[in-house]
Amino acid sequence: MTAAQSGPHVLISANLAGMLPQLTGRYPASRFTPVPDEGPLLEEYVDAEVLFCSSMGEEMLNGILGKARELRWIQVTTAGFDWFGGDLLSQRLAEGVTLTRSSHSYCVPIGEYVIGAALMCSRAFPELQAAQERREWVRLVATDFAGSTMLVFGTGSIGGEVAWRAKALGAAVIGVSRSGRACEGFDRVVPADRCMDVLPEADWVVLAMPLTPETAYMIRAEHFAAMKDTAVLINVGRGALIAEEDFVDAVTRGTIAGAVLDVFEEEPLSPGSRFWGLPRTIVTPHTSFRASGNLQRLCEDFIANFDRYLAGETLMGTMREPSLGY
Repeated sequence: MTAAQSGPHVLISANLAGMLPQLTGRYPASRFTPVPDEGPLLEEYVDAEVLFCSSMGEEMLNGILGKARELRWIQVTTAGFDWFGGDLLSQRLAEGVTLTRSSHSYCVPIGEYVIGAALMCSRAFPELQAAQERREWVRLVATDFAGSTMLVFGTGSIGGEVAWRAKALGAAVIGVSRSGRACEGFDRVVPADRCMDVLPEADWVVLAMPLTPETAYMIRAEHFAAMKDTAVLINVGRGALIAEEDFVDAVTRGTIAGAVLDVFEEEPLSPGSRFWGLPRTIVTPHTSFRASGNLQRLCEDFIANFDRYLAGETLMGTMREPSLGY
């Protein structure tokens, strides 16, 4: 490295290479090296100080973690940490490496997805589409979204984006969080151990919380039983937030009106998965976060943290509850 290139060496997942012109222009003293998902561990990777990781094979990631001894900070391009790393990562974190997430990059498209799903159901678009396929002129009475109540499990950045959009369209919004602390955009927030008190109020139940030991299979038969039979479940968190057998029973029996599911324990779903054929259930292939503006938002999230890193300031998006993994 020349004297002019005295900034940190940053490894960046190859699928993020579209932001390299912005990064190299803003930080000319740093070197940015794209890294493929798979392939040999090149010598040029091992002096890296920062890893900006979107997708990376386990062998490549472990190679970098094991040999890049100058590594100080890893930022992942997701809203959660549960998908990333293993024992070697845990070891490096214990040695002082900082792990952060892209806290704001996917909130906008996921917020839009949730509201779009709710409006689609309230306006009976699935039923109208089915009638079109039958070539039947069916006039259905829609359900007003304005005046409805949306219950959002998770009051973080994604839940917040959902909340203000729902309120702007006239819905009341209740949040459920671990602490129950009041949050901007929510009419009120209750702690998770009181969610049964508010489930009967909800027309829409949105799951936007992280998957942790506390939230795994949190939504079970008793929760579905407490919901209105007109309520719709929307899951943009993780598939394992729901006890699958209990959900299948609830939607099949009509205990709840339906569901829009974007996440599953098994991904991709196999052609034989029963989710494809469940009544009143819309399945999307973990696509709620995908949108045309993501690369720019990811770049802005990274830049905000890289500026903090260079200034020696505390980084945003670190684990708030390390013992729970989020």
